[in-house]
Amino acid sequence: MSAAVAPSPLAGFARFLQRHPEAGVIDIVVDTTDHNGARVPVVATGAYRLGDGVSLAESARMAYENEDDGFLYDELELLDDADDIIVVGFYPRWPNSTAEGDAALMTALRGLVPAHTDGAVRRTYLFHHVDRQPYINLLTGKPFAVRG
Repeated sequence: MSAAVAPSPLAGFARFLQRHPEAGVIDIVVDTTDHNGARVPVVATGAYRLGDGVSLAESARMAYENEDDGFLYDELELLDDADDIIVVGFYPRWPNSTAEGDAALMTALRGLVPAHTDGAVRRTYLFHHVDRQPYINLLTGKPFAVRG
């Protein structure tokens, strides 16, 4: 008899991506929530469409210059947001050692991103902590649009 395999806590992320093929921007934000009396890290994910004629890179640079994420979000149309996913397993020493947790979480999320197919909307995946910059390009692991 084989043991049942528990579903990955990130399975919801993969399903969310599949439900929104029209989204050009996927925003992945590490935030916190109260769970069983403790403050734990969660991933909040939003699917967005970029406004007509808007440069995502320029909007990100404006957010950096003004230290205000609103400069980015004002240029995006929210299509849907996913339920928060508790990711405490990636951050065993939360809120310390977040760099190690970020690296592990980004690797796991990257593995769930489907390969781009011809004719599909080209997506940008941004990863960051709530109210912190720069935004990280999930696919490259590098800061997004930090240079002009």
